[in-house]
Amino acid sequence: MIIFVKLMLLSNLFYKNIFKLLITFALMMSVSVFPQSAYAQESLVSSIVVEGNERIEKRTIINIADIYDGKNYSPAQINSALQRLKASSYFKNVNITLANGILKINVDENPTINSINFEGNTSLTDDNLLELISSKTRQTLLISKTEKDADQIASAYADTGRISARIIPKIIELSDNRVDLIYEIKEGRITEIEKITFVGNRKFSDTRLRGIIATKQAGLFRFIFQSDTYIEDRLEYDKDILRDFYINRGFIDFEVSTSVELTRNKDAFLINYSLLEGQKYNFGKITFDKENISLDLNDLNDLNDLNKISENSSYDQRKITKLMLEIEIYLSKLGINFVEPQPIITRDNINQLMNIEIKFIETDKIFVERIEVEGNSTTIDEVIRLKFDFVEGDPFDKRKVQEAVDRIRGLGFFSSVETSTRKGSSSEKIIIEVRLTEKPTGSLGVGAGYNSSDGTVFTFNINERNFLGKGQTLDFGISSSQIEKELSLGLEDPSFLGRNLLAGISLGQNTTTPALTPIKREKVFFAPKVGFPLSGDSALTATYRYDDDKVKLTSASAAVSPLIKADIGDKKKSAIILAYGLDKTNSVVSPTAGFKFDIMQEINGIGGDVSYQKSELNFKNYSTFLRDDIILSSNLSSGIIIGDDADISNRFFLGGDKLKGFRNQGIGPFDKTYLDPLGGKFFTSVNLEGSFPIGVPEEYGIFGGLFFNAGSLWGLDNTDSGRIDDSANIRAAAGVSIFWDTLIGPLRFNFSRPLKKETYDVIENFRFTVDTRF
Repeated sequence: MIIFVKLMLLSNLFYKNIFKLLITFALMMSVSVFPQSAYAQESLVSSIVVEGNERIEKRTIINIADIYDGKNYSPAQINSALQRLKASSYFKNVNITLANGILKINVDENPTINSINFEGNTSLTDDNLLELISSKTRQTLLISKTEKDADQIASAYADTGRISARIIPKIIELSDNRVDLIYEIKEGRITEIEKITFVGNRKFSDTRLRGIIATKQAGLFRFIFQSDTYIEDRLEYDKDILRDFYINRGFIDFEVSTSVELTRNKDAFLINYSLLEGQKYNFGKITFDKENISLDLNDLNDLNDLNKISENSSYDQRKITKLMLEIEIYLSKLGINFVEPQPIITRDNINQLMNIEIKFIETDKIFVERIEVEGNSTTIDEVIRLKFDFVEGDPFDKRKVQEAVDRIRGLGFFSSVETSTRKGSSSEKIIIEVRLTEKPTGSLGVGAGYNSSDGTVFTFNINERNFLGKGQTLDFGISSSQIEKELSLGLEDPSFLGRNLLAGISLGQNTTTPALTPIKREKVFFAPKVGFPLSGDSALTATYRYDDDKVKLTSASAAVSPLIKADIGDKKKSAIILAYGLDKTNSVVSPTAGFKFDIMQEINGIGGDVSYQKSELNFKNYSTFLRDDIILSSNLSSGIIIGDDADISNRFFLGGDKLKGFRNQGIGPFDKTYLDPLGGKFFTSVNLEGSFPIGVPEEYGIFGGLFFNAGSLWGLDNTDSGRIDDSANIRAAAGVSIFWDTLIGPLRFNFSRPLKKETYDVIENFRFTVDTRF
């Protein structure tokens, strides 16, 4: 009995399990065989009706929805079609219904922009603003896009200093679902920079640091003085400038941060630079490790000679970079490739020195397979390729590529220059890609100048720096003043014959009427020249110049010195002119350190009517003193003429800017009877200057200066039997200067007093100069 009961229980359990398995199997079969009915019921779309569309074709709407008649669609697929239509940006609203096999798509189209206008804008033109926005006429109006456009316009106004500018997009509805889009602009006033301060600067004054950054304070007389507005990106640029300034002077741990605040009235910015200067480091020992390079003793001595860095001089990263470049050039001349000098810098914190060991590291053997240039629609490839001092097949050198990029940028033909590399046809070859964006290279200039001695000067100039895309410079100029008029035409090719060789030619006509001499000189000139660089900062130029000179009296009845009367007439001058220039200054525009040296040798008598030699040299040195606030300069100039044929039109004259305190042609041999300056065959002058702040806020751009200069002009072939004194009498003068940087250009006022002079010298106690272009 018990066994029977157990069997019955087991059989019941067995049948229950079998029943569950059958139910599960049936469910699985229903899902796999009838999947659509398990999840959603599909419906047949027999036809599609589109309503509300005016501009957009029915077929276009159906294609966007991606639903077609004669097919079955689930509710999920219908919903996906609805979302696609909404995302198309063509419609304000979209509805889809499906009943009895008929799919209805009802749309409400976005309007079309008929016109775009701006109201209230004065500082930015309509053309400027149209370039900023993405909304365009004949396109669909999108509110999200107009809001982004308004933000873009506001950002452009912020870059001009108008941070309170308000931009309100307005829509005027027209017929046929069209609208006029109007951006109502309330520009507001310019929010300028009221004050720039520095905290933590011990070695350099606020005045010196304000002078090197790009951001400037706005002065009281904003319509005259240079001013500036707040631009956030410029602050980052200023931080880089400050960082380079300090690091290049040995402050290797320099750090800088900025904070910007609005004034209480929110009408100006206050900018503060927080500086952590750190300790100043000098160069320690510089040694060479030639373990990985085969060099003999002479080569190693040559490497030591290349090192011009003095021990215990201020640490300057630029000097190391220059030394690495010179070493690479030297190794290249020895035929040593795929070896790179690498400076290993060790800090000596106790003695505050930076010891440098230069190691020579072997690099992978990679060769240049090809240089590809793109983006130069005007400039021919040859002009760009000449800036690379290597060609296809040469060893690849990253430093040389960067130097070539710098030279290409220096052409001034391109707004951007980018390079990249990619693998060539093999692992040992590389392709260099150069991508360029060209910019306009022509200019039309109108200028005016003034100085108290010679009066006003007017200039007109047309210049094309990339003539015919060959990198040539074409220049046409006209200048006119009270004492001189000139018409000139010039053409220069800096890559003549496909080499790093300058070739040019200039020709023109010049008429000069000196203020103190009753003569008129008319000259027609023709001057071809060639030139080439000797190094990165020096160049040599050779010029042949032919002059057809006509010297005549301004009036037939003019009383003139017999020495000048002897020079009246026509002369043809043929000369070779050699000029050498060396520039070691730290800035082309505003140097504060370094020197410039120029020498010119003119040899006349290669044909023509006159024969003499004329030499000139000029040396100018710059330095700073007292936390770089005082800029000192010294200038030595000298000249000599050898030969008997130099006349009134070719002799040296001194005065004006060359010797302050005396007027142009104001010193030197002088005919006291006729009151005529005669010039001289020899001259020398020394000029010492210093400029410094005078307590006026630097945003006004006013600085003071002191100067002392001395010089002499002497020597004549004919002294009229000793009647003319042509001895080397020294003249000297000292004075003060006021420098004023204004929007119309740099102004300089010189107040001078002669310390040593001759009775017949023409004194100039005040001199005012300005030079501007507009």
